[in-house]
Amino acid sequence: MIKYLTLLKVLEALRKEAPEDYRIYHPNKDDLDKVNRANSRAYIHLLLKAKFNLLDFEKREKFVTDDSQDGGIDAYYIDHENKKIYFIQSKFRTNNDNFMNKSIELEEINKMDIDRISRGERIDKNGIKYNDKIQRLIQNLSEIEQISRYDFNVIILANVSSVLADAMGKLLNFPFEVYNYERAYEELVFPIVRGTVHQATNISVNLNLGSKNNYTMDYWVEDEEFTTSVQLFFVPILEIAKLMSSFKNSILKFNPRSYLGASDNEVNSSIKDSVINRSGNVFALFNNGITLLSDKTSYTSRTGREGIGELSLLNPQIINGGQTAYTLSTILEDDDIDNKVFDNKEVLLKVITFDQGMKDEVSKQRLIDELSLTTNNQSKVTVADRKSNSNVQIDFQKYIYNNYGYFYHRKTGEFTEGIEKGYISKDQIISRNTIIRIIYAMNGRVNAARRNGEDALYNMNDYEKFFNIDIGPEGYDRIYFLYIAFKYLEKKEKKEKKENSKSDYGEGLRYGKYAIINVISKFLTDEYFDKTEDSLNLIVDEILDQWKEFERIQSNKKSNIDYFYEKEEILKQENKNGKEKMENLVITTRVEDFDNYYKGSTINNDLNDYEFKITKIEETQS
Repeated sequence: MIKYLTLLKVLEALRKEAPEDYRIYHPNKDDLDKVNRANSRAYIHLLLKAKFNLLDFEKREKFVTDDSQDGGIDAYYIDHENKKIYFIQSKFRTNNDNFMNKSIELEEINKMDIDRISRGERIDKNGIKYNDKIQRLIQNLSEIEQISRYDFNVIILANVSSVLADAMGKLLNFPFEVYNYERAYEELVFPIVRGTVHQATNISVNLNLGSKNNYTMDYWVEDEEFTTSVQLFFVPILEIAKLMSSFKNSILKFNPRSYLGASDNEVNSSIKDSVINRSGNVFALFNNGITLLSDKTSYTSRTGREGIGELSLLNPQIINGGQTAYTLSTILEDDDIDNKVFDNKEVLLKVITFDQGMKDEVSKQRLIDELSLTTNNQSKVTVADRKSNSNVQIDFQKYIYNNYGYFYHRKTGEFTEGIEKGYISKDQIISRNTIIRIIYAMNGRVNAARRNGEDALYNMNDYEKFFNIDIGPEGYDRIYFLYIAFKYLEKKEKKEKKENSKSDYGEGLRYGKYAIINVISKFLTDEYFDKTEDSLNLIVDEILDQWKEFERIQSNKKSNIDYFYEKEEILKQENKNGKEKMENLVITTRVEDFDNYYKGSTINNDLNDYEFKITKIEETQS
């Protein structure tokens, strides 16, 4: 259900992008029929934005044909770069159950008059004229040069039953692809929230070969496992700004920071100043440059334009220099800054191209990780960010979203855009700082979870042992529910603070939440737990009821004398009359240092030795 609610938020945000005169996108919120109609059209916008990188509302709207007499075509898109023409049929469902389970009907597929429309027929089989947008589609098709080189494709943005899927090829006579609810969530909603719409593939960057500073150097690097080429170019900074502005997080897949994670840094101010306030090309002097990965790279000076060359990149990824590219894009997007500030300014671009014969994906990924790590060593990047692109981090993020609809925040700033645009709220984001502490706690390192900083935990030897790809779905489920339990504990703690009441659970909520998580993790078995939040809360409440007694026993153990002990203080008394000698008073006080106890050397063993019981749940199940 949470993923469907996220979808609705995304659709609402997309509707808000429509100018006010597009009334269909701004219905009265109390008119559910009109709201559903608006969401249905916004759902098409979602596909156009996420799949084809159409970021501007009006650019998307011109491809939406959904209306009466649309020939069964709700939208289309002409991809001139890849020479493909897409015809889109969409069916939005207005509640979670139908969105997941209801399939498109055969009748809807049969309505698609792709053959008639692509042949230029402007009326349907009943002699009725197609609507104006379909007429424009026909006109657009007629103006395509060498249309015989274009492939026709159909996209069904709806669930399709297995029976209908088997018959689709014959019904449509065109290649087709289906975006069912699962694919919509994974490939449309998630990338929109994360800011990774439309992966950057074939990209051309203009080179100003007329610059006296511009030159190219090629260098080959060989190793036992790989062969790569390294090429150096001086690229106009305007081209880098356009690249980042268009593709944002899509070209930062292997960068330790996300697009907006590169903001709010004093380095950015220095970069911006060298662009706006410095004349000449001093930018290349003061900037370290940008390192970019490419699967295939080519360049030529034979462009028919004097002094202009062209660099072509396949699947480009910036692994270093993200802050530079980000800052340049913000200057480009600032309407108050004249684009003339980019004139005659270039930046060093190092392009690393993988050998086309390098088919070992494991070796390739290892090389990418090493490149990302070493090229970012001079930047202030946290260890957690450096490890954010590891397989387990990516796999865990995908699993949590697909199965629970939450967004695991593995990379700094990656969901900032989603929050700013209202796609999601902060409570839908799972903090990686909390997750890594939970992982240490569930593995018996409670003191480390409580004591150490995030970077220290990622650097410890136990990190790879506790959090690796082999932990699998069962381990991911366990981590997720422990996170939900942690949030439940935080909620109880806030309630106590708000009511200014003395805790019924000793110092557990204040200092010992990770210790409590450790105990909870031991009861997340089939015997006690049915993977529901109600069941989880029963376990948490039962353990909390025993926590005060647990602390009482531990505070009286000799092994914990460093944290719990009697302390004598001498209170000196003055004899004001001077007649009698007064003895000083000795006051004994009890020290209970639970703060350091939960960080200390004995907590892990104390938790293992103490027998917690879950009785209420056993009674309920019996």
